[in-house]
Amino acid sequence: MAESALPAPIAAGTSAANVALNGSAKWVLVRWVARASGTLSALHLRIQADGSACRKSGRTGYGLGNGGTWHATTHPVLVDGTPDLGLTLATQDLRPCGAQGPVVDVREGVVRLPMGVAVAGGQEYATVIRNTDGAPARNWTSVNFLYTSTGILGANGRNARSPTDPDAFYGLDPRELVGYSRDGGRDWALPGGPDGGSGGRSFLPTYVQEYANGQVAGQPYYYAPVPTTAPRTMIFQNVTRPWTIRALGVFSLRGGNGTLTLAVDGVVRARVPISGSGMLRASIAPTVVMAGQTVTVTASGLSIQDVVADTAWGRLMGMHQATTPWRIQGERNFSRAAPIYPLPACGASCGG
Repeated sequence: MAESALPAPIAAGTSAANVALNGSAKWVLVRWVARASGTLSALHLRIQADGSACRKSGRTGYGLGNGGTWHATTHPVLVDGTPDLGLTLATQDLRPCGAQGPVVDVREGVVRLPMGVAVAGGQEYATVIRNTDGAPARNWTSVNFLYTSTGILGANGRNARSPTDPDAFYGLDPRELVGYSRDGGRDWALPGGPDGGSGGRSFLPTYVQEYANGQVAGQPYYYAPVPTTAPRTMIFQNVTRPWTIRALGVFSLRGGNGTLTLAVDGVVRARVPISGSGMLRASIAPTVVMAGQTVTVTASGLSIQDVVADTAWGRLMGMHQATTPWRIQGERNFSRAAPIYPLPACGASCGG
């Protein structure tokens, strides 16, 4: 197990947000990196259909009419980060409000795009979603993502082109992002979105990769509830090989003055003051964790906003199992996590 694969950054955000597919020229792109080599059976994405005929929950603004038709295509990625629209690896056409069986569940908010595509681990791919309904302004639904009102920080908030960029904060490859086109794919904002704030850099890729060999990977968290100033403790467990913790991290939107405390098998190994808002880091003396040991990191005095996956994705990712790599201490909702974590390195953004 490489240090980069050990429990480290967890996605952070302030809410969920949708990108409405309510125009034929509005295209949404999810640029993702294959977590393994092999056959990708399916790519899972989030959908919001509230307001359409198939999702009458009392909320509106996420869909309309018959929900429209999703036309999803997956492509290699060009050097500049745009999708190679001249080469299509997979195509899916689906009506979110139609009888899709296991493909779409508008109640859970999940779309499972069947793929059957051979992918190479570490390689970039781009899945483009658009609405091909004849009246897209009257019949549409939305793609949904984790959202940060102040904009995505670091590599995922720009069109990073290197997998080694050191400032990827969200448990994602630096190159992964959400893109947006207003003119039918001729021009792309990478990252981008219709929100206008933070230059469109507010949407975090939310997806799950499902492989033919049973492996499941991705970034499943798609919304954030109300923040709390109560102490939050994340437990990191099932470590299979030795690793070294050199820093502690936390995402705190509203900030504050607090502490991060590291314990290994219940013994405190480091405690550091931390202050400010956003993505915060603090170096500690290197702490070696051996296979079988359990790590906890506690944040006190800071405003912490958890992130949550839906139950379907949580079970698909194995979050309900005893082998899950992390969980919130005392939290019954297995698909909930707090953006508090140990880090193998601190990097240039470190404070403290």
